[in-house]
Amino acid sequence: MRIYLCPALMDWVLFLVQFAVLYAAGERALTIGQCAWLGGVFQVAYLCTSMAVGLVLTRARARAWLLASTAATLVLAVTCIFLTRFAWLLAAMTLFGVAGAIFFNAFQTFMRGESPPGGLARSVGWYTLAWSGGSGLGLLSSGLFYRQGVWVLSGVSAAVCLVIFAILLRHRVRPVGELSADEHVEQGSARARAVDPRYVRVAWVMIFTAMFVQRPISTFFPALSARQGISASAAGIPLFLLMMIQGVVGAALIRFRDYLYRRTPLWTMHAAGAAVLLALWRWPSYWMSVIGIGALGIYSGFAFYSAVYYASNSGRRSFNIGINEFLVGVGSFAGLFVCEAWMRRSGSDQSLYLVCAAALAVSAVVQVALVSGRKRA
Repeated sequence: MRIYLCPALMDWVLFLVQFAVLYAAGERALTIGQCAWLGGVFQVAYLCTSMAVGLVLTRARARAWLLASTAATLVLAVTCIFLTRFAWLLAAMTLFGVAGAIFFNAFQTFMRGESPPGGLARSVGWYTLAWSGGSGLGLLSSGLFYRQGVWVLSGVSAAVCLVIFAILLRHRVRPVGELSADEHVEQGSARARAVDPRYVRVAWVMIFTAMFVQRPISTFFPALSARQGISASAAGIPLFLLMMIQGVVGAALIRFRDYLYRRTPLWTMHAAGAAVLLALWRWPSYWMSVIGIGALGIYSGFAFYSAVYYASNSGRRSFNIGINEFLVGVGSFAGLFVCEAWMRRSGSDQSLYLVCAAALAVSAVVQVALVSGRKRA
């Protein structure tokens, strides 16, 4: 179980740095377009790297990739925190995205190799809880430590990376020749629907949509809060709640494996998420942001758990996850710049929630269409 601290700690660093960079951008009066690029260039690097890494990753090489990407993250986190010039910061955030992509692609291959046959649902649940909790902690701690200065922020980042090193080096790796969840198709109980390979495509659409919605909110909310005079610590609370609720929902889905491979959860969860986003658009306030952004964690917990599970339970798993992580970057980049363009065109910062609600509605239709009709043999 200790190994699942690694994605939690890595996302702690990634989100701590991104929040600090974007809140500082708001304080320095950078434009919404520049903020979008600071978040977007990370995602472009993430998506390009994920495609490449997904093609070459193997169970035997995964830990070496994890160690190398952790070392790179340590150096780049400190660099991003100290930089203030936009051009240099843009370059550092690009490399930061490369390191993050290598780590999370490698960890998912490593995770499947370390899980026994039949353990995929539990592994994905703990993984979702781990990285979501780490993201939330990164956002909250960045807000709390922001006023302490760059030395404190960089010191926390370096200490967390060193803990990841220690865990990876002390972990006793499951022998490569021993059967694991990486070679096993998990069927669930007698009440469960049969594994349907079409849901790999659903996973890809789902993770694209989840990031299309989540990334603009996590990118623009800190900068907009800084402009409105909301403190860094207060700005971190809604995003912290989003990630923590997301993680709890992901872990809870371990017990509901039998409800996967069904259409009803697809449209109901997307409809509920769209309703919350419309409420955020219609009634903008800080406390509505706390309630609404936190509540979105229910949708995103379901979406991320399902996307990782479907991609990891059929076909070429490392390749499927590579596509997943590639679409994490594509969805994030698309969400950032579609929302930024609409916010600029409409003259309203709150319009980003309207765009995200429309994206969820369209995505629900696409996903249901993908799995409607007779299953191919």
